[in-house]
Amino acid sequence: MALQLTTAITTVQGFEVSDAYGRVSVVDNLTGTQLQASVEFYVSELQYLGGALALQLSGLNTITLTPYDRNTQGVDILSLGHDELIAALGEQGVSATKILS
Repeated sequence: MALQLTTAITTVQGFEVSDAYGRVSVVDNLTGTQLQASVEFYVSELQYLGGALALQLSGLNTITLTPYDRNTQGVDILSLGHDELIAALGEQGVSATKILS
């Protein structure tokens, strides 16, 4: 899974990237009651696969920390993390979609 941005973002160097590709990581805390999700963006999936460094972004929060209940939310924390990041990015004016492949 990954995120595909549909809104342009700006790097710290001032370059605009119109449709960045994001790789997500998610962990739950020791008690299993919180999820921390983060995303790193790349110019494209090919750049990511080729070992490029993640984009350094200006003014965009790319980490979420949210309550989690395994009994009601299930065990697919990667999917939940993607959804939380999509919502958090949306609150910052950035649109993203989940890529399932």
